[in-house]
Amino acid sequence: MKKIAVALFSIAAIISMSSAIMDTKCESKSLKKEGIAELNPFYYSASKVTEIDFQYKSSRREIEVPLFKGERYKMVFNKKGLPKDVVVEIFDKDKSHSNRKAVFTSVGNAAKILSYSPEKSKNMFIRYTIPKANGETESGCMVFVLGYQLTFIGNDEDKHKETESATESE
Repeated sequence: MKKIAVALFSIAAIISMSSAIMDTKCESKSLKKEGIAELNPFYYSASKVTEIDFQYKSSRREIEVPLFKGERYKMVFNKKGLPKDVVVEIFDKDKSHSNRKAVFTSVGNAAKILSYSPEKSKNMFIRYTIPKANGETESGCMVFVLGYQLTFIGNDEDKHKETESATESE
């Protein structure tokens, strides 16, 4: 009975230590909070934490982000959880289109927190280009945060302010 208790305790200790080690590599909650703070004056809509493994060869990952008409958006990318730089590119067409061009790229931008506000609301495709590892496999995470702003509310408020200023000046 004593051996079983020691074995269970050992297994529990190993599991808790391994989860603590994984959490130190990617503190996604704090990275997400930093991204949300960058949204101002936009409202938080969604987020995605992407675990990234740097391996013996470079690779790419792509995610689709649906954007609805009638809203403005801001995309924030927090790269502080990465041991190496990952290139972020945003496209307005999926990878099946051979002639698609990036509407945003992080090439040449050394900032750890990037943001982009698309001009049109439609499906966007985000591609992460992951460089190869130097020697052993490395890992980290990219935190993507999406914010929105309703355009029809802003227009009503602006019209209301214009009406107030016009009546005050008369």
